Amino acid sequence: MNAQKVNNTLSLLVCLLLAGLIVVVLLGGQSGSEEEGVSSGERELRRLTVNTIDVEPADSFALTRTYTGVTRPKESVDLGFSKAGTVIEINAGPGDSVSKGDVLAKLDTRRLELQKEKIDDALSKSAGSPGRGNVTEADADLVDLDLEDSILKAPFAGEISAQQMSVGSVASPGMPVFRIVGGDQLEVWVGVPVEVADEISEGEFHDLTIGENTFSTPVTAILPEVDQSARTRTVVFSLDESVSDQHRPGEVVDLTLTRTKSIPGYWLPLTALSRETRGLWSAFVVEGEGEEARVARHYVEVVHVENDRAWIRGTLDGKVKVIADGTHRIVPGQPIAIAGEEGNPEEPEELEESGEGEPGEPEETKEES
Repeated sequence: MNAQKVNNTLSLLVCLLLAGLIVVVLLGGQSGSEEEGVSSGERELRRLTVNTIDVEPADSFALTRTYTGVTRPKESVDLGFSKAGTVIEINAGPGDSVSKGDVLAKLDTRRLELQKEKIDDALSKSAGSPGRGNVTEADADLVDLDLEDSILKAPFAGEISAQQMSVGSVASPGMPVFRIVGGDQLEVWVGVPVEVADEISEGEFHDLTIGENTFSTPVTAILPEVDQSARTRTVVFSLDESVSDQHRPGEVVDLTLTRTKSIPGYWLPLTALSRETRGLWSAFVVEGEGEEARVARHYVEVVHVENDRAWIRGTLDGKVKVIADGTHRIVPGQPIAIAGEEGNPEEPEELEESGEGEPGEPEETKEES
């Protein structure tokens, strides 16, 4: 009888134990479901809000470059005598304005004048006896030319910019006495890369800037030789008289050229780019809509950088919605919400910094012709 009571007691304890285990399992499952629901809600609340821009592809882009040149006088020359002699007269100096034909300097002509007298006397004595004299009219003409070459005249109207000789100096043939520059009209000489010069034609109008003044001026010449030190060709512009009157030779001039580069791609802000390996960059694109919106990474190549934007090409296709900034906080496949859309905040939420900085400007860009 005692043994039967013990068995009944053990059976009751086992049943109670099993019932307790079932209750615990049921309660644990319910709690797990509640926790799962809370986690899903929290994850939904943590959907990242981002700024986006809509971009469309184009077949080409405009490339603007500025090149520096200087103003130069249209006429300039180092002026000297064509024969040797001693300078006895100087009539102008640096800064003086001269007119065409003005006498600037003279050489000592006493020997030539004596020679001229002898020739003239010999010609007069032999006038009645042709063929008997050793002096001819040609000798007299040569002396007249030497006398004429002993006078230095201004070949055009302008200003004296330099003086190399004074009274008493002994001049040699071709040795400069003055440098004279024309004052009526200026030219602009600008060195540009060879490939850029090949795209410019005479007669085209381009913008030139001198100081705060910008004006459109035609190309008058493209010099054929390449500057061996700068590897550039010189493009020449002629300024009209109204502009020339306001400026002086030697002023710095900026030439702005805009060329079209036939490279398909997109304009993206630099903040939308993330640096990758092997010289590549990436951009993050929004795929899907609403709660299905996710981040996708596309690899791109930076072709050209201009101010705060870059022309890129890569795996992007058609019109896309690109994440404009904060790319260091994003990973591919991440669910996102677009700022400003219905039910989303106007500004992206502030997240904890991950320790990574914003992407910098590309160090190298590629320009193709």
